[in-house]
Amino acid sequence: MSKIFAAVLLFVFMTGSAYAGTIGTISLVDVQGQSDTSLLVGASDEQIAQYFPDGKMPSQILAFYVRIAENDVLFDAGLQDGKILMALMEKGINPNDVKTILITHLHPDHFGGLVSAEGGKSFPNAEVYVSEVERDYWCNVIKNENVINALALYEVHTFAFGDEVIAGVTAVDASGHTPGHTVYDIKAGDEELLVVGDIMHFPEIQFPLPGVSVKYDVDPVKAAESRRKILELASEKKIPIAGMHITPPGIFGVKVSGEGYEKF
Repeated sequence: MSKIFAAVLLFVFMTGSAYAGTIGTISLVDVQGQSDTSLLVGASDEQIAQYFPDGKMPSQILAFYVRIAENDVLFDAGLQDGKILMALMEKGINPNDVKTILITHLHPDHFGGLVSAEGGKSFPNAEVYVSEVERDYWCNVIKNENVINALALYEVHTFAFGDEVIAGVTAVDASGHTPGHTVYDIKAGDEELLVVGDIMHFPEIQFPLPGVSVKYDVDPVKAAESRRKILELASEKKIPIAGMHITPPGIFGVKVSGEGYEKF
């Protein structure tokens, strides 16, 4: 087991606010529920019945608060009326103290929490980072008013895939779910963690069958290619992943299993 994985797991299950290791991670649960299997793309009826015999799939939305060396970073912000702010405060973290927010992509369950119920900033002192491709798609191609209005509240920094976004964090191309969907590769000393966003939504089937995508994917084929690429990277280099739709705490190791993968 890698040092980062051990440190992350220790920290996730701690009740205090002290960080373990060079990289410390808090899992923040926004929503938990169930989704219908009709959302799946590329799965046969037999495969769906095998993994979800009752036709329902567990679903969840998470964000992660990560200390990278001495810097604290929030990865994604959940839904506008979700529980991320409450989850932060329960861990002793004041939203006013959040200075850096890295967004994996601009779907409502990832950027919505940037905006308060009153329409203002949820994080008054934060700066937001998102890939240039992603911002351009939602603000200039799709022209999504909710995205435009949310980003207008903040100082926004954009980057290209391959850039070091902030010290110790590199943007990895994981496009397909959205055009600028980003995985963040965090490195500090000999520790490493991949924040993988929406590489998968329903791990029960997408770990063993990574070719299965979802209707939320802008490009389901490319999303599957990115999923395989990231899972292969994680398994080969023994890097734990933190996923926004993986069963809480949402942080697991990945290993090859048959034609697919499994978490441990």
